[in-house]
Amino acid sequence: MRIIFALIILIFLLSCGNVSDEQAFELSPLFFSLFCLSLCISIILIVLLHRNRNLGRRFEELLKERTAELHKSKYDLETALKSAKAANYSKTVFLANMSHEIRTPMNSIVGFSELALDSESSPKTKEYLNQILTNASWLLQIVNDVLDISKIESGKMELENVPFDMHELFSSCRSLVMPKAAEKGIMLHFYAEPSIGRRPLGDPTRLRQVFVNLLTNAIKFANAGMVKLLSDIVNMDENTITMHFEVKDSGIGMTSEQIKRIFDPFIQAETGTTRKFGGTGLGLTITRNIVERMGGKLSVESAPGIGSKFSFDLTFKTISISEEEKYEKKNMMIEIEKPNFEGEVLLCEDNEMNRMVICEHLARVGLRTVVAENGKIGVNIVRDRIKKGEKLFDLIFMDIHMPIMDGIDASQIIINMNLGIPIVAITANIMVEDIEVYQKSGMNEYLSKPFTSQDLWRCLLKYFTPAPTESTQQEDNPPDEQDMAFQISLKQLFVRTSKNKFKDIAKALEEDDIKLAHRISHTIKSNSAQIGLTSLQQAASDVETCLKERHFVTSQQLSLLEKELNNAILQIEKMYPIVPQEASKENDNRNNEGKEIPDAKAVKELLDNLEMMLKNGNTDSLKLVESLRFIPADEMLKNKLIQQIDDFEFEAAMLTLVELRKIF
Repeated sequence: MRIIFALIILIFLLSCGNVSDEQAFELSPLFFSLFCLSLCISIILIVLLHRNRNLGRRFEELLKERTAELHKSKYDLETALKSAKAANYSKTVFLANMSHEIRTPMNSIVGFSELALDSESSPKTKEYLNQILTNASWLLQIVNDVLDISKIESGKMELENVPFDMHELFSSCRSLVMPKAAEKGIMLHFYAEPSIGRRPLGDPTRLRQVFVNLLTNAIKFANAGMVKLLSDIVNMDENTITMHFEVKDSGIGMTSEQIKRIFDPFIQAETGTTRKFGGTGLGLTITRNIVERMGGKLSVESAPGIGSKFSFDLTFKTISISEEEKYEKKNMMIEIEKPNFEGEVLLCEDNEMNRMVICEHLARVGLRTVVAENGKIGVNIVRDRIKKGEKLFDLIFMDIHMPIMDGIDASQIIINMNLGIPIVAITANIMVEDIEVYQKSGMNEYLSKPFTSQDLWRCLLKYFTPAPTESTQQEDNPPDEQDMAFQISLKQLFVRTSKNKFKDIAKALEEDDIKLAHRISHTIKSNSAQIGLTSLQQAASDVETCLKERHFVTSQQLSLLEKELNNAILQIEKMYPIVPQEASKENDNRNNEGKEIPDAKAVKELLDNLEMMLKNGNTDSLKLVESLRFIPADEMLKNKLIQQIDDFEFEAAMLTLVELRKIF
């Protein structure tokens, strides 16, 4: 700008120097005007440039501010995403823990109900046991999917397509909700219009879940009157049937504002409702989702003080009743008879009681079992068989959470050996994410804990061909006597393995070994659930949860755990006293008087066979226990060895056997 102004002045001066005085006088007004014009233009240009410079600065500042805001927004967005992911992870962890907590006691309910059904009992008792087993099995089916809400949210929920009888389904729903309705004096009315000659194809478990959710809600919010479940046929042709379903109640009802919110997750009609009536507020969300997945739409009509009505229409494909039998034969979920197999299974499981239960199940269908206390031992057993050229295992059951080497790592090592041995994960963790991990690690499938006999048999049928019935092993004792003896031995095993568990937890906490303390408390919880010790299970669960989340375990929690553990041990010892070693020795001497003591050669052969079995974790070593009682050896070492074999502690038994062999 300064240069332009100087040029204008210079031009003006030069112009003045080339004219005469007379001409200058005549032209002076013109030059003055030009000078003023140039000056004005210069000033205007200066102002414009200054303004542009200020605008530039403001633009730069604004740009910086906007950039800072964008960075802040991006940071806030990233923070929000991280928070959302953390919340979602917390929800997944909670659901996984809750799922595991429910499955653990259900293991005892299902297992002991099945064992009790095998024993002699009155028809009425068998009817009660069947009801317990049916409802427990149904609860497990729901737990496997409903608690894993992420499966529903991700659209991975699968529906069955099997024939079912609507009258039987309604009857099942009635038996489930009747006790609560009778307690509140509420009448129930169920009616299903019959589809004569045809059966709908669908998912009866999910449909029952829908009905029971709606019925329990109706009963919960009604203090008297009637609750109805009705089904009418809207349309029916040769291949399909459309049915209208509705659940009516004469309960407290809802306002229009409340109706808008009842399908939101974890929300009920009002805050006080949860405290007064109980519940999570999740049932209707799941119910609506299932109905929509089946092709329907859940509607609600309600008025305060009058009651509510939930309704929906569903269309099913149908088959004739004559075709139903053929269809069921193709369906793998029908009840199957107890099979008998020939083969050998490797079981990798660190929990003694779980090993005992699983080995018992496998032995009852004729399978020999080799046990490994962790994944590393299991891998070594497989490698040892390869090295010796021995027959490989027909199947491997792999627990997931084990010390030293977990099931995932062990499975990948075995799979990389290219042996073709199928591996089945056996675990209580069957969330969507867990199953995907098992599949990615190369496992063939999973068997969820707790499992029923039917679940196990269906799994085994995929990998074994049933042996002819003539080859079924003859049992010396009736099934009911076997079951009773097994239950007693399970409880006695709990006593033997749990007496020092609390001291072990206390020591681990003193040494700040949180992982070990957590594993011990988890073992106590799992084992107590196996034999129905609910108070001890809850106390152990509280300690386990705190340790898992790295929370401080209070002295009250530890004191309660110690008290419940001691009470449980005393209770079992009082009911099923364990015979002291000296008394056991005297009884053996009396019972075995006149029996020949094996010579040195026979003893060596016995110990050689036992050593091979213990090294391989073979449960057939249990069959050699009686023979061990007659060998001339140090009684303390011998009894210790026998006890370790009885407790499935094969690794420890191997060390004891080495000490025992030094005598010979």
